[in-house]
Amino acid sequence: MELKGKTALVTGSGVRLGKAISRALAENGCQLALHYHSSAGGAEEVRAYAQALGLRAQTFQADLSNPEELRALITQGSAVFGHLDILINNSAIYLPGKGLETTPDLLEKQFRLNLFAPVLLIREFAAQLPEGLQGKVVNISDAKVFRHQADHFAYRLTKAAVNEMTLMYALELAPRITVNAVAPGIMLPLAGREDTDMQALADRRIPLKRVGSPEIIAENVLHILAQDFMTGNIIRVDGGEGI
Repeated sequence: MELKGKTALVTGSGVRLGKAISRALAENGCQLALHYHSSAGGAEEVRAYAQALGLRAQTFQADLSNPEELRALITQGSAVFGHLDILINNSAIYLPGKGLETTPDLLEKQFRLNLFAPVLLIREFAAQLPEGLQGKVVNISDAKVFRHQADHFAYRLTKAAVNEMTLMYALELAPRITVNAVAPGIMLPLAGREDTDMQALADRRIPLKRVGSPEIIAENVLHILAQDFMTGNIIRVDGGEGI
């Protein structure tokens, strides 16, 4: 896909990976529908960045755990830009808890945003794409689901399900829409733990002895979008941690 002139919807565009992906898309000529939930300032920064490059960009607030707001996001985005060509499912929440500590509320909260939202967004995205046009979906998964551990039980379940969803939608939506995923490893300190010694963490856990970055994930998203003969792939970007 030639990205110049296409329109991409990025969920969670105002922070962390979503912000880096959005900026990279703008640098490659994409118009941007920038979703945010509470990070309005970050989304506005990306909007201003894209507009400074001469591109159309618009921010949209929505709680993606609410199906009505989710549908409105797609409706509003396609109304502003005519249609959406690309969907980047990036929004997620990462809440702790082992299996026996996982309450129904904790389970539901993470499944609503991390799995149900991308499932429904892809459905609405496919419905709005005009006949005869090609579309692309990239889901942001997580490399930690390839290693079976007890921590973050509900979160891990959601991201494992995102991987399965990627494969199933890739089959259902071919040949018109490709569906792939990127599974990041350690890219940033956890929110609220910015004082983490990331190099020490890398030395312990990552064969390449360094952590990644949001920009590395953005590069991999761009790589996927450039491929027209790739669908149903989950690219693990973790410095070898999962080997």
